[in-house]
Amino acid sequence: MPQSVVNGLNVYYRDEGEGIPVVLGHSSTGSGGQWRQLMKRLSGRFRLVAPDHVGYGRTPAYSGTVPQMEQEIAIIEALLRQISEPAHFVGHSYGGTILARTAVRRPDQVRSLTLVEPTLFYLLAASGKVSEHAEIRGVVDRVVHYVGQNNNTEAARGFIDYWVGPGAYDAMDDRQREGVQAGMAKLLVEWPAAFVPHGATDVALSALQMPVQLIEGSRTTPAARAVIETLRLLWPRASYAKIDGAGHMSRLTHAEAVYEV
Repeated sequence: MPQSVVNGLNVYYRDEGEGIPVVLGHSSTGSGGQWRQLMKRLSGRFRLVAPDHVGYGRTPAYSGTVPQMEQEIAIIEALLRQISEPAHFVGHSYGGTILARTAVRRPDQVRSLTLVEPTLFYLLAASGKVSEHAEIRGVVDRVVHYVGQNNNTEAARGFIDYWVGPGAYDAMDDRQREGVQAGMAKLLVEWPAAFVPHGATDVALSALQMPVQLIEGSRTTPAARAVIETLRLLWPRASYAKIDGAGHMSRLTHAEAVYEV
């Protein structure tokens, strides 16, 4: 895998295909490898760049002086400089929050913005979605509590069962559970950042002029659905698709349906 050094951190990423560039952002506890299927499908027509976000995949944790989200944005900006032309942005969940914030910083470098249930939870309270905000705040607090108690098993169980469904964590095999547990420490920093705009305020988001597409699963969580509802109000001309029968992890569980959108 190629790598780039950003603020002293070795960042690993996949870079495949030729043509108009597409930057791909993955969900929490995953890696750029989540996009293998899409990269195989599109590499004959596009150049696909999929970083491992900080603390995931082969990219190590970050302990520098700038806030974690600022480092995530700096990585995407560095990849854009390397690509040296505007790119399509496609982000799922946490990856969507990074790419949305980067789009606000560098709108001239974004051809289009596709977001699959981005975890922009700071939009909820401001838009009057009080119960949905309280719901996700409770989930976040529970995960952070268990990570702080060095109980990554319960932290991971709460995280996966919320996003996938009750019993989903226990249904995983040992290797999958170990992978999710390994990502829990990152959530101590990552999830609180979901409640801070980092420049991507509702006003800044609504000012974006590039084409936008929003995707959600028909069986996703109330908080994730409320974020999409809020973004649809901010972007009334955005394309919108609902994946029938899918939850928050539609990018993994219903990949073909998502890719056909």
